[in-house]
Amino acid sequence: MPESQIKYQMDFKESADLLNRYNIHSQGRQVYSVEDALETARTLGFPVVVKPVSRKIIHKSDEGAVFLNLKTPAALETACKKIKTLMGGFSEAEKEGLLVQKMADKGFELLVGGKQDPGFGPVTMIGIGGIFVELYSDAAMGIGILSRNDVERMLTNTRAGQVLEGFRGQNYDREAIIDLAINISRLMAENPDICELDLNPVIVYEKGYAIVDARLIRDPGNLAPLSEDVRPWKRESVDAIFNAESVAVIGASRPGTQGGVILKNCMGIKKLYPVHPTLKTIHGLTCYPSLGDLPEVPDVCVFAVSSERTVSIFEEFCKLGGKGAIIFSDGFAEMGREDLEERLVCLSEKYRVAFIGPNCMGVIDNFSGLNTNYIPVQRSVPPTPSNCVGVISQSGGIGLELLEMFGADNQNLGKWVSIGNAATTGVPEVLAHMGDDPRIKIIAIYLEGVADGLKLMRVGKEVAKKKPVLIIKGGTGGGALAALSHTASLAGTHEAFKACCDQAGFYLVEELTEDPKILVNVLSILTSQPKTSGRRIAVVSVGGGAGILLADQVTEEGMALAEFAPETKKRMQDLIEQNLKPGQKAIKDRILKNVGNNPIDLFGNCNDDRLLESIRIVDKDPNTDVIIAAIYLQVPLLSEYLPERLVELKQELTKPLIISPRGFSAYVDRCRTYMADKKLHTYTVPMMKPLRIALNIWKKYNISFSG
Repeated sequence: MPESQIKYQMDFKESADLLNRYNIHSQGRQVYSVEDALETARTLGFPVVVKPVSRKIIHKSDEGAVFLNLKTPAALETACKKIKTLMGGFSEAEKEGLLVQKMADKGFELLVGGKQDPGFGPVTMIGIGGIFVELYSDAAMGIGILSRNDVERMLTNTRAGQVLEGFRGQNYDREAIIDLAINISRLMAENPDICELDLNPVIVYEKGYAIVDARLIRDPGNLAPLSEDVRPWKRESVDAIFNAESVAVIGASRPGTQGGVILKNCMGIKKLYPVHPTLKTIHGLTCYPSLGDLPEVPDVCVFAVSSERTVSIFEEFCKLGGKGAIIFSDGFAEMGREDLEERLVCLSEKYRVAFIGPNCMGVIDNFSGLNTNYIPVQRSVPPTPSNCVGVISQSGGIGLELLEMFGADNQNLGKWVSIGNAATTGVPEVLAHMGDDPRIKIIAIYLEGVADGLKLMRVGKEVAKKKPVLIIKGGTGGGALAALSHTASLAGTHEAFKACCDQAGFYLVEELTEDPKILVNVLSILTSQPKTSGRRIAVVSVGGGAGILLADQVTEEGMALAEFAPETKKRMQDLIEQNLKPGQKAIKDRILKNVGNNPIDLFGNCNDDRLLESIRIVDKDPNTDVIIAAIYLQVPLLSEYLPERLVELKQELTKPLIISPRGFSAYVDRCRTYMADKKLHTYTVPMMKPLRIALNIWKKYNISFSG
């Protein structure tokens, strides 16, 4: 690699000149001899700080190369000589020398930095600084040139932001730090060759701040990622796939083959054309030997043939005037045949025909009847009536799991897409389509890699204004390569992705990969419960232990236990008193003392009527937003008709009712299945995190997704 293309740490003067252009002023003077250090200190005034400027010493404090509060020339001279020994000498030609600074007053130490992310471009970072930056790992990220609102959001997500707000009465110049972060974001966006920037510490005072250490890493070969919108022709082509009136299955075959399963799953399409070179009929449909033999040019082609044949027939399809394709076929880039995949992409660009895939499970559209899933319904789940949920998955396997979780919970689905290699149609393109479809009100995404992060964020911002987008992100673990600065070690690609979610308005279900059932439960709550914007939760339990555990989880997830109104408590006490046995009348005050507190324990002798009436009472409580019912259905006095009565009760309630049947016996499972069949969904675990996310979504969009 030419010398001019090698990544290197900029010296102090070079760094200071660039920072000054963005109204960012660092302190000190770089010198190359002990004598010049002494002269600089006399000019600045003691006490001073001295540290090395050297490519050999990156983490200066760790190597004992930072000398603070030097009050005399003798102390400074001793420190300079120690640094010279560590560095092996000074060299003005190689810009290896000393940085002398005025000793800064004490204040609050921040880290403000930047990094060029391969998927998202410039990322700016704010967090607690100083020598404990890795220990606290307290940092929030922002992508691109930041607005004031972006920086405000970043600060609310950090402990550093809490301190700047005036924690324990301390006053700091928060506005100056917001300006600093915005300036850093501009510098990083306008100078993509600055691959890492690390201001640590930035000491914040009541008025202003001091930049004690600035480290900039330059990579002359770094290129900013391309930023583009979804092209109009791709939008039209993807729309055509989902609105197909005629579909040809290339590679259709007899039952038991992949092509046969795909064809059978697509039988909901009125104009469905099987293409096979020798067969005459399949599933009662006339079979055609080639694409050119069809009675019309189909809107969409589904490919289930070899990769080489796919490329050849796709070209023919494009020339005939086809609108879009789904390429189930594998044997492309994932198998080392990048050349074949690139050929598909070139044809797509030339003829403006988008395709989903290759190496994908394709599309299930319960509105149009298109279903290119190659899994037989008897081994997975049958198509459901359409509803308002759209699912996008980068993984066919996880997509299948989500599909089957929906089936297990008797939840319906609108659209489901497995994007495979995403050669021309990635998550942004499908997200844009679902964002424009008024029938889809909630979008759920499983992501692993982000090849087009800026496009995802740009499209996502527009979609998230209209409807919630929930994401589970896989591929977040593993080790990290050694970094040249603190910022590089903290602002990895996943951190940039979290910033993307924050700025776009996505709901990231968990910072790390989590059970997709959480995602399914969020969608279940949103689509089956009435809207509420409050976070006050009432817990009703048949069995005290379950109620206590659920109450703990309510507060751990940041929701609040409802404080019942006096009339609610009185009605609950009256209800329990009606059921007291004659021998308990004498101690009724002791029994009723805690009745009406939250959580409500209805005791082990609870029957159907007591449980149902308790829920009715709480539903009318003015201080309650959501009811959670923890029920041991196994309790003897609860009847086998209770599931049916709960289904009826749900129709008269005004508030969300989250039912948590406790236990895993066959009887409990039968009860859950019955209620799910009647669209009264129940939850074991996880429950509280999905409820908290659902409440946030209701509050933001003020939309009811049920019905």
